[in-house]
Amino acid sequence: MDECEDAFDFSLEQRRVALADGATESAFADRWAQSLVKQFVLDPPFGVPPSEDATQLWILPLQEEWRSGINWAALPWFAEEKAKKGAFATLLGLEFGGTETVWQRVFSRSLPADEMTWNAFAVGDTCLFHVREQSLLCSFPLDKSEQFNSRPILLASNVINNMSALKDIRAANGICHPGETFFLATDALAKWILANNEAGQPPWDLLRGLKSEADFATLVAAQRDNQSMRNDDTTLLMLEWKPAATKTKQTR
Repeated sequence: MDECEDAFDFSLEQRRVALADGATESAFADRWAQSLVKQFVLDPPFGVPPSEDATQLWILPLQEEWRSGINWAALPWFAEEKAKKGAFATLLGLEFGGTETVWQRVFSRSLPADEMTWNAFAVGDTCLFHVREQSLLCSFPLDKSEQFNSRPILLASNVINNMSALKDIRAANGICHPGETFFLATDALAKWILANNEAGQPPWDLLRGLKSEADFATLVAAQRDNQSMRNDDTTLLMLEWKPAATKTKQTR
């Protein structure tokens, strides 16, 4: 997509993945969304979940970087006025394992090899779905299709426009097992996923069956054509913890 303001990043080494949805109507939203996901994967905000203050400290350098990266002198007056208001984006960050608090490490049971913790935090309506086979174990931060609207909470690149977002940080955590799948989706697709699941038609196998970007584009186009999915930037990330292959030993 030529003008997609969605952004994602991941690190297998850090076991982190992030997805952001830049608000199309704001200035340089793609750059802002990219900055958020890259920084989450590199060094997420402190705390599980991060506090309002921790998130504020985490985001300040990103806001300065976004502002200094704009060639203000080259902007026409109307674009400059728009940019002064800042860029806006949702953010969903997910991290697997290794983020227990000191309290949890001391007092919690050790996890067996076939279990792993996950922690997520979100601002806005980009969603995570934790799925086992055909069962939805967790939908975060929204869990009903009717909860989506045209004015989600967004992180802003302008400090003065960020106060409400920092007060609405959502967090979730859980334990996952081999064979389970995490789907991360921006709002149009996330709403479609929940609507299908609520209608008794869970789309998990359909999504697992997508093998290429072309397959995904075909699915999205078909759902837009039948008006079951809103025409908007659409991104899907799928993470599966594949069971280790069983080792066999032959004896004579």
